[in-house]
Amino acid sequence: MLQPQSAYAFYSPTKILSGNKALENLPVELDGMNAVKPLILTTPGLSARGMEKVVASAFADSNLTIGVFAGIPAQPDLKLVRELYGLYRDNGYDAIIALGGGPVMDTAKALNVAVSGRPEDLESLADRNPLTKKLRPLVAILNLDLSGCEMTRYASLGPVSLTSPALIPNLMIIDSRTVPEEERKTLAATALMSMTQAVEACLHPARNPLTDAYAYGAARFIMENIINVLRNPSDRQGRLALANAAFFAQTVFDNLAPGMVYESGMAMSRSCRTNPGLIMGLLLPHFLLLEMKKETIVRNDLYLFIGGPEAFAGTMAEASPRKAVDRIVEILLEIQVLVADFPRSIRDVGIKREDLESLIPPLGTAGVRGGYGPQDIRDIMEKAWETRF
Repeated sequence: MLQPQSAYAFYSPTKILSGNKALENLPVELDGMNAVKPLILTTPGLSARGMEKVVASAFADSNLTIGVFAGIPAQPDLKLVRELYGLYRDNGYDAIIALGGGPVMDTAKALNVAVSGRPEDLESLADRNPLTKKLRPLVAILNLDLSGCEMTRYASLGPVSLTSPALIPNLMIIDSRTVPEEERKTLAATALMSMTQAVEACLHPARNPLTDAYAYGAARFIMENIINVLRNPSDRQGRLALANAAFFAQTVFDNLAPGMVYESGMAMSRSCRTNPGLIMGLLLPHFLLLEMKKETIVRNDLYLFIGGPEAFAGTMAEASPRKAVDRIVEILLEIQVLVADFPRSIRDVGIKREDLESLIPPLGTAGVRGGYGPQDIRDIMEKAWETRF
C-alpha cells in the first residue's frame, strides 16, 4: 500500500483544464500568460477533420488573434522548425498551441526553444546543454493518437533528441470536441502504452506517494473505459477518461526513468514500424510474470491498480500479482475480439525470432530501471514471440 517517504521529488508544472467546454477557457488562460497572438500547429489530417475550426471557435468572443499552420508531417525535422521560426517571428506570434500528439508536439517543443531564443539553441540542447532562458507559453490540445511523450520533457525530430523540463507544456486542454474518435487500433495502442507507463511506474523502486497516485489514476481510467470506448468510439466521456489517463501516465513516466517494457516496445517498434503501444501490451504480462519470479520489487497491492478497489478487497495479498496478470490478459483478449487486426503475439507484427537478439544489447546497457539484464529482456521477448493470447 501507499507508504510515506522521508524525502522524494515530483515535478508536474502543467495546468490541466478537462471537461465539456474546457476549450472556452483558452483565451483567458493565454491572456494570463501575457499572450495575445498564438500560432496553432496541427496536421493536415486533423485539419481535414475540422479540429482547427473547433479550436478557433473558442476565440470568437476574444480580442486575441490566431494563426494556423496545418502542415506538420508525420516525420518533422529541423528544417521545418527553421521555416516555422521565420513564420512565427515575421507575424509577431507570442505563444504556440499544439493541436495533436506525436509529431505536432515534438515540433511545438522544438519551435518553442527556437523562438524563445535562437534556432541555434536547439543544437545546444541536443548536445545536453541546459536551457537557460524561460520559454514562451506552450499549450497542448491532444487527441488519442499519441507517442507517449507529449506531456514530458522529451522531444524528437528525426535523429535529434531534446530533453529538458522546460519543454513540458504550460497548459493542457482536454475537451471532448478535441479528443475525436480514432480508429480502434489506435485507441487500443494509446491505452496500452499508458497502461505500460503506469504499471512500470507503480513497480519502480524509486516510486513515491505522488507517482503511485498518478499511476493509480491512469490505470483505473484505462481499465474502466478502454473496452467501452472500443465498443463505442463515440463515447465522449470514455474518450475524455483515456485522455486524462494519458496525461497521468506520461507525468509519472516523466518523473521516473523509462522501464524495460517501454524501452523494449520502442526498440521493437522501430524495427517493424508497428505502433509501440501494441507491442508494449503484448510484452506487459510477461514482464509481470518475470517480476513475480524474481520476487524483488513486486507489490502485493498491484491488483488494486489493475482490478480496482472492490476486486482487490476480496483478494489475498499473495494472490494479487497473479490476478493482476490475469486481468491484463483478459483485457488483451477482449481487445483482440474488438480490434480485428490486433496482433496476438510479437511474431504477428513482423518481427522474426532471429531478429530479437539484435534488439537486446542496447536495451541491456541503457540503464533501464529495475536492474534488469540482457537475459531478462531476452526471456520476455522470446515468451512474447512464442505466446499467442
